[in-house]
Amino acid sequence: MKVRNILLAGALLSSATITAQTTVGKENLEVSKAPIEKVDRTPVVFTQQENGFVLAGILYRPRTWKQGERLKAIIVGGPMYSVKEQTQSLYAQLLAEAGYATLVFDHSYIGASEGHPRGYEDPEIKGADLRSAVSYLQTLNFVDKDHIGAVGICGSGVYVPNAFRNDKRVKAIASIVPFIMMEDIRTHSDDALLKMKSMFEKGGDVERLDLIKGSEGEAYYRNPDRGAAVQACPTPAWSQLAWHKFHPTETVKELKVPYLVIAGEKAFTTAGAKKMFENAPEPKFFHLTKGATHFEMYDMDKYVKENVGELLTFFGKYL
Repeated sequence: MKVRNILLAGALLSSATITAQTTVGKENLEVSKAPIEKVDRTPVVFTQQENGFVLAGILYRPRTWKQGERLKAIIVGGPMYSVKEQTQSLYAQLLAEAGYATLVFDHSYIGASEGHPRGYEDPEIKGADLRSAVSYLQTLNFVDKDHIGAVGICGSGVYVPNAFRNDKRVKAIASIVPFIMMEDIRTHSDDALLKMKSMFEKGGDVERLDLIKGSEGEAYYRNPDRGAAVQACPTPAWSQLAWHKFHPTETVKELKVPYLVIAGEKAFTTAGAKKMFENAPEPKFFHLTKGATHFEMYDMDKYVKENVGELLTFFGKYL
């Protein structure tokens, strides 16, 4: 059997290559620091409305918030099988500092949320998670229920527009370096993946797929000063069965709200980001962050500040 790996087609480079790419021909980049003294952080839980799992989240509010004040809210979703404390929390805190209530959470099967097998990744389940997060926000008396938006980073850059394409409760959506390549990840035949799934359901072990090992993503996910997380867990290999049925550049055509796409000039996801933008209905907006690779968009201060500025302009007008 021929194996197709997502480290294919130059999409993800070796860690040695990316080290050179981020240091040669560009200034030293600094990791962005979250404004931890300017936002309040509240651990929360809520119920996923379709599978009943309890999902764990973090709610951020500006410390300038006054009792009785209602805040516009933004859900921030992160990369595939990432945990809530990673890049999504950085963006969420920066948006909260600017005056929004923001929510990050661990999806079903991920981090501190319920579900087995751990790390399982299904776009439709993630969509149900996201819609449940909106329902949770609407129960909070300090949230302006008519002004809720959403941001998705990497994997969530396609999960978010897919989840909310028919949900009128979300008024504006942004994707940052959206990763559209799930359907191209084929490490085994579907029959082999089904056998793996069946073995687990009969009490066997989980065969896992690590998309980060040997890729440029190691510079972020294996670095404790950036995105390393002890609770991170590679996905079961049969997550691919769900990915093969997921076509985000098609479902984005059904969006009914203003849409912003932010791409990195040197990111391997830029072609996909452009496709998401091209296929989305109006009103839509595209921003190219010059010089940035995919993973630098997660936490490098120069690029994060630029991206947050674009988000604030967008949500300031449409939320």
